[in-house]
Amino acid sequence: MVFGHRSASAPEIPPALGKAMANYRALLDELEAGTIDDATFRQRALHIGLIVRDDDAWILDLSSERWWRYDGVALSSLNFDGSEG
Repeated sequence: MVFGHRSASAPEIPPALGKAMANYRALLDELEAGTIDDATFRQRALHIGLIVRDDDAWILDLSSERWWRYDGVALSSLNFDGSEG
């Protein structure tokens, strides 16, 4: 399994999502340094990439480089660069 960092520029996204991305980058650092295994990475990445708040939930989808938002009715997406899609 191969994982890598995205570009160094910080995307403009809501604060909770920005914090999750910073946590994910730190998790990637641990994986790349060999301090955690793939199974630990996946378990912790799931926790980092799922944000449930009072009025919505956000899911990080690395394969499409999007955040998906669910508001109880519909899904919408936000690219890592902050643009709606």
